[in-house]
Amino acid sequence: MIDRIKISKRTVDAIPLQSSGQPPKFYRDSELRGFGLKVTEHNKIFIVERRVNGKPKRVTIGAYGAPWTPDNARSKAQQLLAEMAGGELPTEKKRQERVKGITLGEAFRQYVQVRDLTPKTIKEYQRTVDLYLADWADRPLASITREKVSERFSNLAEERGAATANVVMRALRAILNFALHQYGTAERPLLRENPVLTLSHTRAWKRIPRRQGCLRPADFGPWVAAVQELDNATLRDYLLFLLFTGLRREEAASLTWEQVDLANRMVTITNTKNHDPLELPLPEFMMDLLTQRREEAGQAGSPFVFSSSGVKGYVQEPRKALGAVAKKTGVSVTIHDLRRTFMTIADSLDISAYALKRLVNHRTDRGDVTAGYIVSGVERLREPMERIAEEILRYADEPPGRPRAAGEHSADGGQRGERSGVPL
Repeated sequence: MIDRIKISKRTVDAIPLQSSGQPPKFYRDSELRGFGLKVTEHNKIFIVERRVNGKPKRVTIGAYGAPWTPDNARSKAQQLLAEMAGGELPTEKKRQERVKGITLGEAFRQYVQVRDLTPKTIKEYQRTVDLYLADWADRPLASITREKVSERFSNLAEERGAATANVVMRALRAILNFALHQYGTAERPLLRENPVLTLSHTRAWKRIPRRQGCLRPADFGPWVAAVQELDNATLRDYLLFLLFTGLRREEAASLTWEQVDLANRMVTITNTKNHDPLELPLPEFMMDLLTQRREEAGQAGSPFVFSSSGVKGYVQEPRKALGAVAKKTGVSVTIHDLRRTFMTIADSLDISAYALKRLVNHRTDRGDVTAGYIVSGVERLREPMERIAEEILRYADEPPGRPRAAGEHSADGGQRGERSGVPL
């Protein structure tokens, strides 16, 4: 049964608080329909209740005591009930007023907190915002119009280059897409649309030629030989590991010995770009390399396979090593070129597209029903992994244009795939 009372100072003072553990008790005003009092074990709270757009809604006015008295709470209740009668929810109105003031900087900070992003991705986003969108950080999102986006994009393309302009606007698009869903509702959208969409509507995005760098057949021998001659054994092994596994830079660099299973001849990559863990079989050549490093690491005590004295404890930027190799051989490649080389060799061997996608941890298209039925375990990937490694070794040991039969000995009397020091 609902208690109806005339909400006044005398009646409110006379109402006791609820006992500990008891649910709140509600009192409705006998004169102003929708005005009420909610009593808990700690407070007496003035409220209003009314249907808004067919749904019952309750709005808190405030707790009894300064500044709220029964008289000014009644006046506030009349105002709120009038707004609710017009289909406007006061709490939603307050939220919308607050949301309208959300700035790009606030949305970005919320974005990196809520989204499951890697530290590297967060760092890249932060750099982009700080370098190219800093003057927009304190602007309300609603002030970022299509015209301003187009103007900023054109200026960036002219001053910083097409690739930078694309990267900045993709970052802005991601932040604004997040804000649209985080702060807006279907009834009251934060923005009519993401203003960055104007670049798609006007076909303004810059076309960037896809990089095609990789090791060519004639490059393998000189390049691998120069890598083996590097003074830094860790960088030497790191670069070879990248070539023979196709892993991304950070996936290989941050590899720990806990992720290496020499008994089962595999490594497990957990911190991947697409967040899908990868179990990768190790070809024989990599087994020899990691076994040797494991013996050396037993003395050093580092948890990382490719350890360094840097802040993170593992190798970071092998640019100098790649530069030294390029200077000696004339073969200039990037870290990602080694991954592209791995995939190019796999394709040349007609390795199944599904197996190759799994080896490099690329997701198949969602519309590919067949891919959903294929489970590529580590043993299924072992044979194609060995074939890729053997082809790399063949290229590294063969003069271009003269394939050697399997098991044929090289000029120095050793079998293909054998060198002094690190096996190759």
